[in-house]
Amino acid sequence: MKSIVIHAGLPKTGTSAVQAWLHHNTEQLAEAGVFYPWHYLDKNGISAGNAGSLMERSGPHFITSPTQIEGTLVDFEASGCRTMLLSSEAFLPELANLAEALPAHTRFVMYVRDPLAFLESDYNQRVKRVPQLHEFVPDASAYGGWLGHEHLYNALASDAVRAGSELRPYHADLFVGGSLLTDLLHAAGVDSAQLSALELKQVNTSYSLHALEIKRALNALPLGNELKERLDMRLQSCRLGPRSYSLIPPADYVRLRKQADEELHELAEKYGIDSLEPLREKLRDLPSRPYHPQALTEAEVDAVVGHLAKVGKRLTRRIAEALEQHPEIELPYPTLRDSFAQAVRELDAKASPQPRRRWWHRLARNA
Repeated sequence: MKSIVIHAGLPKTGTSAVQAWLHHNTEQLAEAGVFYPWHYLDKNGISAGNAGSLMERSGPHFITSPTQIEGTLVDFEASGCRTMLLSSEAFLPELANLAEALPAHTRFVMYVRDPLAFLESDYNQRVKRVPQLHEFVPDASAYGGWLGHEHLYNALASDAVRAGSELRPYHADLFVGGSLLTDLLHAAGVDSAQLSALELKQVNTSYSLHALEIKRALNALPLGNELKERLDMRLQSCRLGPRSYSLIPPADYVRLRKQADEELHELAEKYGIDSLEPLREKLRDLPSRPYHPQALTEAEVDAVVGHLAKVGKRLTRRIAEALEQHPEIELPYPTLRDSFAQAVRELDAKASPQPRRRWWHRLARNA
């Protein structure tokens, strides 16, 4: 029997990096008997994955589409491959409906990561994309809640999903083959020995703390999608400030770590899942990364703006214009206005043409 494997995230578990690799390696996957439909990738290497292979748009959301499912199954049959592998975090909210519409032997693979890491990563992503204006809140219910914003629980409430689901730990020490990609291929029943160049490239790079704070401050401005995208790309290249840090104060970390362990235990008990026990053991005594408050000095603000001016001159000028046009907007770092104004003055000074030395001036000096 042919195999159908649906990789549905969960959010913040490296899905984009896996999809980018699968997207760029469809030919060698096909040679290994794996059908992975084409999908779009943006400049960051991010997309909705194979969402369109099984679903269709309904406003801002995806919903199950019998027409798309039928067409994809026909393409799978025509491919001659033994396994169809589809990947998209957009599948997760629709998993119960998808399970009813897909063949009964379809399997659903989902990864569960450290809830505390998920909470911080979710906040960082909201600063990058939503855009988030406020400082981090160390609470499990913040930003829609951890463990997949409750979508995991809703999916597991379906008998059809539960019968074919496999929850796997998202942890480097627990991946089969040593990486998320080889672990997913193993879960899909694919022999990764048949494939080459299995290294995942980092996509959607996390910000340093300094870059995160400048982006959070600039989220108050109506920059428009184009400028926001360019700002995101430039800040991803910023290496100023801590890159390994936590926004969770130590006392809150202890409280949340205990709460996370209890929730993973309850999840396993409720649905009879024992695959997450190794993850619980890894996380139970996991120390926090170094805590850093969300507070930059004026010098640190100037440094990040200087980086932007160096790698994005036009971007810097446009942001400075937006700051000047909106003096009524309050910023978490008020000195940003002066920083960008000074950066533009320095760019203008460098761009000013230097007086040309005429050839007769040189003759007169040498006479």
